[in-house]
Amino acid sequence: MTEEQKKRYEQTLSLCKRAVNQQKNDKDKIYSLHKPFTRCIAKGKAHKQYEFGNKVGMITTGRKGRKIITAVKAFLGNPYDGDTIEPLLEQMEENKLKLPKELIYDRGGKGRKQIKDVSIITPGKPKVKDTPCQKRQKRNKCRARAAIEPIFGHLKKDFRMEQNYLWAEKGIQINAYLAATAWNLKKMMEKLKEKFLYFIFRWFFHQDKIYFSA
Repeated sequence: MTEEQKKRYEQTLSLCKRAVNQQKNDKDKIYSLHKPFTRCIAKGKAHKQYEFGNKVGMITTGRKGRKIITAVKAFLGNPYDGDTIEPLLEQMEENKLKLPKELIYDRGGKGRKQIKDVSIITPGKPKVKDTPCQKRQKRNKCRARAAIEPIFGHLKKDFRMEQNYLWAEKGIQINAYLAATAWNLKKMMEKLKEKFLYFIFRWFFHQDKIYFSA
């Protein structure tokens, strides 16, 4: 190769050299030449111990029924789960959304009690001073948090978040935005469908009085 070619492909050759020379226990290993920011993420599940890609965190509404995604962010590297909470809350602030009083997180968020005046609740052993009512409330909240797991599954399978076809590091964030937007639009369409059917029902059976709900 000429000097000009070496200079042109210096970064690519360096990446290939790292991939060839890396050892089993090395950190920041190369798993993909065209997406070097890909990481190996331990899942801790029997059927799937590891996944290759990037972490995506999100916050949804806590109300029963339809859950709307209020914040979603893709993270480079493999950050500690507790460190992904604050960027999501900052995204909510940037979007002029009101922060919740409480945020229910999984066990990976242990060590974070409060961020931006938001109480972080994680599953764990109840305190000695907790009353039976407080224990039951916390248990119900942590059970309700489990409803976010099927949302991740739908985003991966039905909204194309499982495989990112976009280029560069910004591509993973754009892919997460698109999947979350599609989810929210679907929930809005479901609500509009219900209102439309309600209007039709009122029209046929109560034509003298038709009410509109906000």
